[in-house]
Amino acid sequence: FDIAAWYGEAAKNNLGAAARQPDALGLTDLTSLSALDARPKAGSEAATAGTSFAALTDPFFTSVGYRGAFDPSKGRSQQWDFGWTNYAPQTTKYNQPVVVLGPGLGAGRTSFLQNYNRTLSKDTMYVLTGIYIIDSTYSLTIPAGTRIEGDTVATLFVARGGRVYANGTKEEPIVMTSRKPVGQRAAGDWGGVIILGAAPTNRATEPVIEGGVGGLGASVGDKSGYGGENPNDTSGVFRYVRLEYPGYRFSPNNEINGLTMGGVGRGTVIEYVQVSYSLDDAFEWFGGTVNAKYLVAIGSQDDDFDTDFGFRGNLQFLFALKDPNKWDSDASNGFESDNDGSGTAALPYTSAAFSNVTVVGPLRVDGATLPAGSNHQDGLRLRRNTALKIHNSVVMGFPTSGLNIPDAATQAQATGGNLVLNNVSIQHAGATPTKGVSGFDVATWFNGGAGNNGSTSRAASSLGLVDMSDLNNPDPRPSPSSELATAGVSFAALNDPFFTAVSYRGAFDPSVSRSSQWDAGWTEYNPNQVVSSPVTGVEDEPNAIPTSIALAQNYPNPFNPNTVISYQLSVVSGVDLRVFDLLGREVATLVNEVKPAGSYRVSWNAAGMPSGVYFYRLSAGETQIVKRMVLLK
Repeated sequence: FDIAAWYGEAAKNNLGAAARQPDALGLTDLTSLSALDARPKAGSEAATAGTSFAALTDPFFTSVGYRGAFDPSKGRSQQWDFGWTNYAPQTTKYNQPVVVLGPGLGAGRTSFLQNYNRTLSKDTMYVLTGIYIIDSTYSLTIPAGTRIEGDTVATLFVARGGRVYANGTKEEPIVMTSRKPVGQRAAGDWGGVIILGAAPTNRATEPVIEGGVGGLGASVGDKSGYGGENPNDTSGVFRYVRLEYPGYRFSPNNEINGLTMGGVGRGTVIEYVQVSYSLDDAFEWFGGTVNAKYLVAIGSQDDDFDTDFGFRGNLQFLFALKDPNKWDSDASNGFESDNDGSGTAALPYTSAAFSNVTVVGPLRVDGATLPAGSNHQDGLRLRRNTALKIHNSVVMGFPTSGLNIPDAATQAQATGGNLVLNNVSIQHAGATPTKGVSGFDVATWFNGGAGNNGSTSRAASSLGLVDMSDLNNPDPRPSPSSELATAGVSFAALNDPFFTAVSYRGAFDPSVSRSSQWDAGWTEYNPNQVVSSPVTGVEDEPNAIPTSIALAQNYPNPFNPNTVISYQLSVVSGVDLRVFDLLGREVATLVNEVKPAGSYRVSWNAAGMPSGVYFYRLSAGETQIVKRMVLLK
């Protein structure tokens, strides 16, 4: 059978029985499998050799004048496959569906009552709105890897008797953060998290949690009371969670913190939690008995760890780091501890036990200075009759003092043996490493504690932390020969099995590499540079209608690892924005959809890419624009 002769019969009008190259057909561009353009060029064989529909009598068929699937008279963006197909599915990061939690965007302090059990999905991005209250006897389950972005003032509020099961993992932490784009996030972008329970406080009458969240609506009722008689009460699980840019100031000294806990019992699991850039405190405990391990506070404008109203939990392995450019008008401290706001002798005393805490103030390296008007103050501000216990810890880098005991009631707790600091290293480069109420020699009392060091002035470097030069990439491990590694510890007074006995002071093990420390893999020390997905974060600016299609130079350039690409559309267009390496291989698809006229910004995170020259190409309608950018690591 002579197939070539049969194929080449004149009536068939077939072409190509003889050998020829693919380019002979004149398709526009087939160089990239993931960004191909299979249109026939004008004048090509497919556009001019003719067609026939005489044998195709079914009305199903559309008669056209070209061979192949694509019309040579139309632009690429007008072809039937444009806008909905994907020729690079392996490298495409698909947008998650977005679900609003609560009363709706812009709801402010409007309350929403979840009076049913609810489970979220890590495959959905949530926007938290209003005061979202988990009612008594009901639960909210948040799977590992879930991302929740907070609207202005939005607060997750676990009422007494309610439960939150936020059970992240090291590989997939739960992230609750700002809705703002990269570089524009700031403390106070959303409210924060409040967890209330039924464990004891030292209040004679039922206290109401701060933050202005009481009495938010008759349909909801007042859910702001907390405390009770059950020290083993549970409010659920809060594990491997990051809270970024929270905080809301309802009125002076009446704020929502990053994580606020009121009367939370020891049946609640709180571990591996990071609060970053809170407008108020990072963590505050009002009474309760809950224990916690592996907490991180960075950039808090007020205090890092604040204890009140008879809090009696156990805590170990805590790290706090101040940003020298962020502070509160009421003073920014590492620890602040009160028995209550008036310093009464109400029982039980605030007597939580802390061990292995590293608190690093704004003066974290030798020679550091603070901006004019800074209100950073004390590393440890222990006042108002507190009976706190701090062991095996380090506090450094605060401008006013390392330790401040400012009143007579707390002096009495100290001299009476109820306020305890043992095996604690403090550092202050000025004249007042310790200070206190008139007539009380705090330095002598501190030196009388077992194994304490640092009552005289010394430099930050004297403590031997490995590298604190970079706020966004700290290494707070003690060097192996440093004071924190060699001066000794004691767990004799910490006889609760909750505590893990270690041989070093502070939160980090000097014998373990940085990448193997407990904070590695799930924390983020530079959250303002993290985009919403591993590839892109898109912010639309639809208000002004541009007069042309344009593609701007990326910024910054060179960059590492994030950069922003801006483009504009004068008409509704199918938009294709991709990134290619120097060899023309596609490395990312940033946009592939129809967009209305407007201006847009796309963030690209090149964390997994090598240094080098890259090109980004915008295709919109008949317009194609290519620009060059440099990733420099």
